[in-house]
Amino acid sequence: MSLELASKFCSVWSSHDSIENCGHAPFKALEDGRELLTTILDKSTGSSSKDQEQRKPSNTVSDLVNQLIYQSDFLLDYARAMLHAYPYRDVPACWRELYTDAGILKALALALGYFDSSDSLSNSVKGSENSNGPLKLAIAVCDNVLVMAGASGAGRKPIIFDLIAALESRIEGLQDISGPSVPKRQKTRARLGEEDTQSPMPKIRYSIPRVHLPTMDAFQRHVCGSSSGPTPIVITGAMNHWPARERWTDLDTLCRIAGPDRLVPIEIGRQYTDEQWTQKLVTMREFIEQYILLEDKDQDRTHGDDKESEPQIGYLAQHDLFDQIPRLRRDIDIPDYCLVEPQEEEGYHPPDDMLLNAWFGPRGTISPMHTDPYHNLLAQVVGKKYVRLYAPKETQNLYCYGSGHEKESMGDQQDGKEATMLNNTSQVDVEHPDLERHPRFADAQYVETILEPGELLYIPFQWWHYIRSLSTSFSVSFWF
Repeated sequence: MSLELASKFCSVWSSHDSIENCGHAPFKALEDGRELLTTILDKSTGSSSKDQEQRKPSNTVSDLVNQLIYQSDFLLDYARAMLHAYPYRDVPACWRELYTDAGILKALALALGYFDSSDSLSNSVKGSENSNGPLKLAIAVCDNVLVMAGASGAGRKPIIFDLIAALESRIEGLQDISGPSVPKRQKTRARLGEEDTQSPMPKIRYSIPRVHLPTMDAFQRHVCGSSSGPTPIVITGAMNHWPARERWTDLDTLCRIAGPDRLVPIEIGRQYTDEQWTQKLVTMREFIEQYILLEDKDQDRTHGDDKESEPQIGYLAQHDLFDQIPRLRRDIDIPDYCLVEPQEEEGYHPPDDMLLNAWFGPRGTISPMHTDPYHNLLAQVVGKKYVRLYAPKETQNLYCYGSGHEKESMGDQQDGKEATMLNNTSQVDVEHPDLERHPRFADAQYVETILEPGELLYIPFQWWHYIRSLSTSFSVSFWF
């Protein structure tokens, strides 16, 4: 399978017009990498002609694999530095494609080297006879390509998906798959997300209306029929047929579907406006073990005043997990309500295609009050969330970053974060506001709900929303 995918990759290799824009040196290094891959294929299939053998060094396959890994690592480091040199949306296509092709070269080299039986590879590539470490590393390389560069380039994404599938299949054949992918939870529960919140549930005073399976015409009228604009509603009964409703309530099943060795980007911290907030890539198994299962153990501890002893919160937030791991996409459906046509209004530019994002984390994760650039249907698959929304007319009372209210509320003490924060986020701690700093917030009117499993929340364009997980939670947002 590795030989077939390597040959397929060579066959889709184009002239790389956009990659040539990166400059001669990286383009030449990439071409050299392709030459190495071709040589490895020739040696592995025994197709090298005598003339070719005379022109090429008589290196073993393992020598060539190690050279290709070294070459691709150099290119990955170079391209990664350029990816971080620009705002994400402004990264030139050449750097995304360079990172993609370098990553594919490394993943193929690891796979080809692992399956080569003619030589003993270095420990860094093959390890012990029964080790599947190189295969897991190849999967990690592929995930980095998907997450950081979107597998840019014609025909690249199918190769990545096929390579991951082949690697996972091989790993499953090398290990005992009868046991669980993750440790059992410390407290036995029938379903994930049904744990006791161990804190008072928010009191709902200004409830969002609930509507059971509105017709498409009725929903279209709701979105477009009012001169004052649409308002939030909770739609019930529209997700009952989703396989995810049942399958994702079991951690072991969810981990197996996603793939325990797949890398996912997570946020570390209570919310992205906190000073210590950061991001990192971890495997799905590590995320579940360290940030979902760990929550159970922490509930058994006696918490003191030492905040350093409090566990870190990890959140898989606003990530297109379903593009990275398509088999998860089979467990959900795009709601028909996303097919309505919102009315034209200033600042709204509908996306070319539906934008899906996953939100998976323990209780206590918070999305600070912010606005989205699109209409949103938030599907609550597992667990419960508290959601509060403010209409666009309340913006002046919400003290958003970049609005000029920083000086008003903070005096001259503005740090770098406040100076650079996007202006779609409020400074207010919604559930514990400091009304001395933000006095007008007391006058802001809002609506709220506790979003239950199986419910859809419609959030209109430019409505401010604050969300806190009341239990372990998995949500999917659909931007349209």
